[in-house]
Amino acid sequence: MTVEELTDEISAIDAIYPDSVTSIAPQIYNFKIPNHESLSIQLSFPDVYPEESPQLIQIINEQTSRFTDTVYLEKNISEILNRVYIPDQVIMFELLTELQEFFDKYIEEHPEPEVEPTSVDVKKDHTPSPIIQKEETPVEYVDPTIGWTQSDPIVDRGSTFIGYARKVDSLQQAQEYLSDLITDKKISKAAHNISSWRIKLDNGVTFQDCDDDGETAAGSRLLHLLQMMDAWNVIVVVSRWFGGTHIGPDRFKHINSVGREVIIKGDFVNANNNNNGGNTKKKKK
Repeated sequence: MTVEELTDEISAIDAIYPDSVTSIAPQIYNFKIPNHESLSIQLSFPDVYPEESPQLIQIINEQTSRFTDTVYLEKNISEILNRVYIPDQVIMFELLTELQEFFDKYIEEHPEPEVEPTSVDVKKDHTPSPIIQKEETPVEYVDPTIGWTQSDPIVDRGSTFIGYARKVDSLQQAQEYLSDLITDKKISKAAHNISSWRIKLDNGVTFQDCDDDGETAAGSRLLHLLQMMDAWNVIVVVSRWFGGTHIGPDRFKHINSVGREVIIKGDFVNANNNNNGGNTKKKKK
């Protein structure tokens, strides 16, 4: 990989996770862990990356009271890095996704201890007590991507394409799922969230529609893909993060490629009964 290609991958990550990447030195970067921005990893990329894996230099922990066991963290981060690395395949998106999941689980399994209030003797005072408003219970965060089948990312000249698919039984449900999905912090930063759906009700009534979201003709092409694959009762969304370089018609090939992947991966159609949406190298699992 050339330095330019590495820069494209870094730009794509920064587009998906804004302000998460810091260049420290040539081919050395800090990456904030998504949803856990007090933690960063510093990686050094060899000249021949991705033929060889990047190396973990250090963990930057800005919340030592929360993450106290640095040795444990280093061990697990190194294991995750070794697990996701596949020679000749870029890994940063999958690495950060895996690290986010690891720390989500870590927080769940290691809750912060509750501090017991200290009792203090106070002399009786007949002064009226101030009215204390009851604090509202914080709303529990629900990951908007839960329930969606997700494709591997395609990175091309700084732009990143990821497909999502989900089973739907009504037009209203499709619209609600789409509205929820684009509230995701990462997905909301995409330049375009192209969508298409096909729904067939028990009474034979059908709904088919699409939305370009500013990527002219992309929605209709995605709908055509669903029609060619005879996929029903599914909504497909393709998110594109723009890296600053126009890639021309190749963008439609990538949109169809990740769209086709999630349709097959989600078992929304038999893989033997569809057309090839474009042969594109994608990141292997």
